[in-house]
Amino acid sequence: MTTIDLINKLAVEHNITTGRAEMIISILVERMIEKLKKDGELVITNFGKFSIKRKDPETSSFMKLNEPIPMAKNHVTFFPDRVFLDSINSK
Repeated sequence: MTTIDLINKLAVEHNITTGRAEMIISILVERMIEKLKKDGELVITNFGKFSIKRKDPETSSFMKLNEPIPMAKNHVTFFPDRVFLDSINSK
């Protein structure tokens, strides 16, 4: 599912405009990012836990200048909640 698919499905199922649905998705993603940046983790009940795995930045060199450039090595991980897993695995 793409973002556009999600926006269209939200708009149709809740009888709202696609512009409003896009705004809802955008706000949701922005708040999730803010929470991850602030606390390093985000827990959504019955869905799962997102967390940032912080790693020391590696340095790479820019070929033309031969200068070290720090490269971010942070990753976001997702651990699904048991309720979410059960709903996916149910028949």
